[in-house]
Amino acid sequence: MPGVLHWDGQQVQFVACGPGKFTESEVRNMADKWGCPEGTAEGILKETASPLITVFAHEISGYKMPWYYLKGGIQIVLRGRTYKFSFIRPQNTVEPTYYLEDQYRWAGGAGQEDVDVLGGKAAGQQWKALLDSIL
Repeated sequence: MPGVLHWDGQQVQFVACGPGKFTESEVRNMADKWGCPEGTAEGILKETASPLITVFAHEISGYKMPWYYLKGGIQIVLRGRTYKFSFIRPQNTVEPTYYLEDQYRWAGGAGQEDVDVLGGKAAGQQWKALLDSIL
């Protein structure tokens, strides 16, 4: 599912900006499971940036960066369940266009054929350092 993983100093939040490969029922189940506000699933299905996962630092119990992610992805244990995040966009995919207000920039959209492997690896290292400091 395309989106942004964000740390605000107290919470980790995954903001989904589209359903990706997930079906409508899977998106609705995820939103229900995380106790998201009414309309979250609809927003995700309409490719509107919508917070899907929000956890406080004490709800993070571990992480792994398997070698086969090549430092461009991470598995984080949130509320006892492992979630996988990739910082390298899969080839042949286009993310929806959305505005990142906190970064004052547009992300995604047509014409993003290039895959930023080095940027993904750098993001992976930043998340590793952050999680090391939290845990």
